[in-house]
Parts: sequence; structure tokens; C-alpha cells
Amino acid sequence: MNEEKIPEGMSFEEAFKALEEAAEKLRSGKLGLEESIQVYDNSIMYYKICEKILSEAKQKIMIFDPLTEKTEEF
Repeated sequence: MNEEKIPEGMSFEEAFKALEEAAEKLRSGKLGLEESIQVYDNSIMYYKICEKILSEAKQKIMIFDPLTEKTEEF
């Protein structure tokens, strides 16, 4: 089984592209059982990377209310 390592510091775009590629591989129906399981496991890791990056970005977003002229966290 060919294990693909998830690099540290992967960007959202890289993780999302890898997730899309994993989904395409699984949809193709050309993988054996063991390879399908490995691709699925990797896709879960890519998903978690995307989720973490989005969560961190959401915490950084600030909203400006023009009525009160105050900035609040999203």
C-alpha cells in the first residue's frame, strides 16, 4: 500500500486540491480495496486540514457596524 504523507504547513488551497483529487480517485472505481481505504483515510486528513484553516480564518474575521461605528468579531 502506498502511503501518502500529509505535509506540515499545507495551505488551504493545497489541502482542498488534494481532497478533490482523492474524491475523484474514489469516484473512478479503479482502485482496489486497500488503496481505496488509504485514499479515504488521506481524504479525512485533508478535510481536517481545510476545516482547521477555515476555523482559524473565521476567528480572525471582524465585522464593522456602521451604525455603532464599532468593530466586532464575527
